[in-house]
Amino acid sequence: MKLDPAPLIALEEDPAPKDMEVFWFKGKAGVRLRAAFAPAQGGVRGSVLFSPGRSEYLEKFLELGRDLTTRGYHFVVIDHRGQGLSGRLLTDPLKGHVQSFGDYTDDLETLYGLLAERLGGPLVLAAHSMGGLIAADLARRGVMDVKGMALSAPMFGFKEAGVAMKALINMANLLGLGAKSPPGVDGGGAQSENATKTLTSDPVRFARDQKRNAMNSDIHLGPPTFRWLKEALKMQHNMFLPGGFDAISIPVYLASAGNEALVSNEAIRAAHKQMPDAVYENIPGALHELIEEQDRFRNRFMDGFYGLLERI
Repeated sequence: MKLDPAPLIALEEDPAPKDMEVFWFKGKAGVRLRAAFAPAQGGVRGSVLFSPGRSEYLEKFLELGRDLTTRGYHFVVIDHRGQGLSGRLLTDPLKGHVQSFGDYTDDLETLYGLLAERLGGPLVLAAHSMGGLIAADLARRGVMDVKGMALSAPMFGFKEAGVAMKALINMANLLGLGAKSPPGVDGGGAQSENATKTLTSDPVRFARDQKRNAMNSDIHLGPPTFRWLKEALKMQHNMFLPGGFDAISIPVYLASAGNEALVSNEAIRAAHKQMPDAVYENIPGALHELIEEQDRFRNRFMDGFYGLLERI
């Protein structure tokens, strides 16, 4: 199948994996989505389908794509609906919004269906932050022949998710304010004033993020809406019910950041206990974006990821 080409925000210092294709496709309800496929170099050992975090876009994971394709793995990555260069869901494109977290999962299933004939070897899900919750939902559905999963700081819970916060989110949605964003909430990403304190301590990788944002403001994203927060909490809750994390029987590698400021490491540990075949590692000193962190932290995550791939 011929895919409609999409643009790439290219940096000389952070090139795309060899022969990578960037393309558009239609997701649930016809939303135009952007994705990329990079073929394995040499013999094919497997395929990795990657789900990014909130506010992220596929160019942030070109380095990961190079790492994996040179090791013999096909690499597929998506711009989730409402972020990156994929279609935005509200008139204000800076608001991070979604109708249902299940829409993200449906989009990944659609993407896999488009590329299934080109993929080879065992299929592995990989993800960061919000993408980890989406990948876990995809794995527990059991509709794809997934052989393993590697998750960086998965968003199985929020660091700050007290009763007052949940009550505010529920009330705002009941009052019809689902498309509004909570006051004072940081949008995250390269525009965040707290990025170097909460996301990554690696100046080179963060500078690449800032440079791409300066090159194309269409990838900017602001704070989440009350509806996004409601749906995130709902998915997190449901995954801890029977048929959620306990239904994920494939080998799983989970990693959390020692200096985590956004997601709940306690929730990650609790999910690990429910998964029949999971390995959990906390990486001391690391900030949230383990795949974008300094090498001394990133390498710890990649070693765990490679260990999972070798096992599969």
